[in-house]
Amino acid sequence: MKTFALLALLLPAVLAAHIDLSTYPLTADLRPATGSYRLHWSVEGQSIRFAVNVSTTGWVGLGLSPTGGMRNSDIVIGWVNDQGQAFLHDRFATGRSLPPVDAMQDWILEGGEQENGFTILAFRRNLVTCDEQFDKDIQSDTARMIFSWNNADPVDDDPNQVMYHETNRGASSVNLLGGQQEVPPDPADLQSFDITVNITLPSERTTYWCSAFELPAELKNKTRYITKVTPVIQADNELNVHHFLIYECTNLNSNHIGYSAPCNAFGNSRDAAVSSCRRGGNPLIAGWAVGGDKFVYPADVAYPVGGDGNPHFLVMETHYDNPDLRSNISDSSGMKFFYTSTERTFSSGFLFLGHDVHPSMIIPPGVQDYRVFGECSSDCTSAHIPEEGISVFSSTLHTHLAGVGLVVHHIRRSETCGDNGWEQLKPIDQNLQYDFNFQQTVHLPEIINVKPGDILRLECIYNTTDRDLVTLGGESTMEEMCLVFLQYYPRMDLTTCVSKPALRDPQVLQPFLNDSLTPEQQEALLDGASSGNFGVATVKNALSNVSWTSDEVASLKSSVVNGPVQDLCISPMGFAETFPNGLLAVECEYQAPDPRAGICDSTTATTTIFSGAGNVVANVLMVVAITMGLMTLMV
Repeated sequence: MKTFALLALLLPAVLAAHIDLSTYPLTADLRPATGSYRLHWSVEGQSIRFAVNVSTTGWVGLGLSPTGGMRNSDIVIGWVNDQGQAFLHDRFATGRSLPPVDAMQDWILEGGEQENGFTILAFRRNLVTCDEQFDKDIQSDTARMIFSWNNADPVDDDPNQVMYHETNRGASSVNLLGGQQEVPPDPADLQSFDITVNITLPSERTTYWCSAFELPAELKNKTRYITKVTPVIQADNELNVHHFLIYECTNLNSNHIGYSAPCNAFGNSRDAAVSSCRRGGNPLIAGWAVGGDKFVYPADVAYPVGGDGNPHFLVMETHYDNPDLRSNISDSSGMKFFYTSTERTFSSGFLFLGHDVHPSMIIPPGVQDYRVFGECSSDCTSAHIPEEGISVFSSTLHTHLAGVGLVVHHIRRSETCGDNGWEQLKPIDQNLQYDFNFQQTVHLPEIINVKPGDILRLECIYNTTDRDLVTLGGESTMEEMCLVFLQYYPRMDLTTCVSKPALRDPQVLQPFLNDSLTPEQQEALLDGASSGNFGVATVKNALSNVSWTSDEVASLKSSVVNGPVQDLCISPMGFAETFPNGLLAVECEYQAPDPRAGICDSTTATTTIFSGAGNVVANVLMVVAITMGLMTLMV
């Protein structure tokens, strides 16, 4: 035990050295209002390198938190003293007090320096360590990073004399594993165009605004290739602009250009034409949601626009959230598109998957870990996916405020899986720490091949323990969605593949209806849900007297999973199919490999402390520490 204590004190110290932040391809400003704390990182195999650049000459802290708070967080605290020595200690917080130093130091210091009032520390760790009790695994889920600093170093470089951070602290969501490790350079002929609005928001909680545009003249005459998109968010409106979806439209003409109105306006044919563009299979050209950043296509992939045979008109759907019901919010936000005239190897497309946005999605109040499914059937993928399959390279997961997790399941026929023959492959994407305010488009760590006949099933997990009323599927922020937007190549004619309970089937939602509702309430619920978003109030009223005991919740869940499902398999030509069965059972479920297998046995666990130490001085100090520690034990 004395050896470990000595290691904790001696291993972190290295001499100050210049840190090249350009070697870290991924960055996040954890305190964007002031720019006082910037995180840099790079994923390298099964390890991750970090660098923090903080506006202080004192100590800095960084941690992985389960909730965004300090309790049960995996934390490092480091500093550079006046003699140019850098220190770093791996710790674990059990509460809101100075976290003690871990016996196993899995966060390894690589260097540190101070320049112009900023402290820069570089360190690394394995994605999965052998310290299961005091370290947090780094996975594809959204990471809640906590951070802090103080303008003074610990007294006498004593790790137990770290002064309180006062108000110099915060939390931020970061996707550590979903970024591009190698960002392709911009093409030499890169050009751009903007799609932005100019409106004053209605004083309503939720507004979906539709605006019609025409492609620039150069893009109408010849096909160009989009290589990058970035959001353009008006300053001070960051909390109100929730998402953009921009569609190519085949049913518009020059008379529609300049149209700008709520998407649910149906007063005339112009309203209907623009609003319908965001439905009915029109291709999605780009999307962005709150917390997202720019998106750069892989070097061999682009989204082609314009030219002969492609639509020349666009509609942008903007979702605004106005919880204070303000009437004075003006907005000019939108998207910037960067394009080249050079064709790339692959033309990409978007595939819209999940549960149809519809009040037939019913989430009981007061429940935790409630699951909703949306499925793209084998029949649909067989009809549209080419024989060689499609290659999925990015994913955007989407729910609203009650959503806490999503999994994109990939299911395929297998002759070795019993009578049913369906095998669950590795999920295409998953995030079990979903953050509504951080909806990034992620680059998948590996390209996924989806074949004709595969099933794509989206599972969404909800927590409504803070709600007293039922939550329905719908467009409002307080309603729910269960969606994912996958980007893939080569482009095919399938744009949308969602499902919902087959409301016109007499067995829909059985046995829940018979167990929980009177005949009059059953009829009202089915009539209201059949009316789509226009029937939300009717559905809520029909469910208002349900007691929502555990039996009621279980009955609803069973009815939805086992009842008849309607698949909406939509191409630009548009068609939908209904299948009589519920979600197909999977006999061979995916078993994720144990990430610690082979590396955390008795032989290798000891060496975990030293893995990834990329600094010669640190290695020397390790040897010195071990030697001194052994001598201490012999005294």
